[in-house]
Amino acid sequence: MSTDERRQEIINYLMKNNTVSVNSIIELLPSSPATVRRDLDFLEKNGSVTRSRGYVKFKQPVVVRTIKMTDEKIAVAKAAAAMIPQGATISLDSGASTLALANQLVNRDDLTIYTNSLSVLNVMAFSTIPTYCAGGILDGRQEAFLGPDAESYIRNLHIPILFLSTTGIRKTQGLVCVTPLQASMKRAFIESSELVVLLADATKFKTDSVRVFAKMSEIDTIITDEPLNDSEFEHFLEQIGTKLIVANHMQEK
Repeated sequence: MSTDERRQEIINYLMKNNTVSVNSIIELLPSSPATVRRDLDFLEKNGSVTRSRGYVKFKQPVVVRTIKMTDEKIAVAKAAAAMIPQGATISLDSGASTLALANQLVNRDDLTIYTNSLSVLNVMAFSTIPTYCAGGILDGRQEAFLGPDAESYIRNLHIPILFLSTTGIRKTQGLVCVTPLQASMKRAFIESSELVVLLADATKFKTDSVRVFAKMSEIDTIITDEPLNDSEFEHFLEQIGTKLIVANHMQEK
């Protein structure tokens, strides 16, 4: 095992376990304790790990640490992460909600991810998850790849679970976004997926936008952070067979 391979093995182990004893790493590797300790010194100096009193902790890269998410989005993301089975193949649309989910998944090693989100790619670059990118036109404001090439890539796939974001929800009419490129890309994701899960904190139900990109009946599950307190809309969701999960209450309606 080369020096680079050994150090990568240490990083992979820490990403899975977060904080471990130095002795456990020494036992893991077919190298001398002195060699392993030199590797840990190197990784600490380069900002990959932190050490204290015989323990080592994985240090997330700046690109992950500086992402600020609301408590509401984090709650939705945690509920979404909990529903992803072992060994699943999923796709993540671009958006703050799916980015929050990516942060919840970064320490897993059993998934395969497809995305058009540059932000998600930046997070997954520091994980061991195989991540595939739909390349196309880079929309810097959205940090997403859009356009015909990106859509064609996604339409050639068959993805078991899509986690979808939205600018807003126009109640019974459907999901809305701003630009035609966004709308077309989201359509490609939906049409290529078996199960469509919408990540939408409560603010999305009070937000409208320019164009509808999906009917509510195309959404299998909605995960939100608090009860909607809208019996008419909840009844409508029941009628069309869309499941509603309230993350903060861990209950389904």
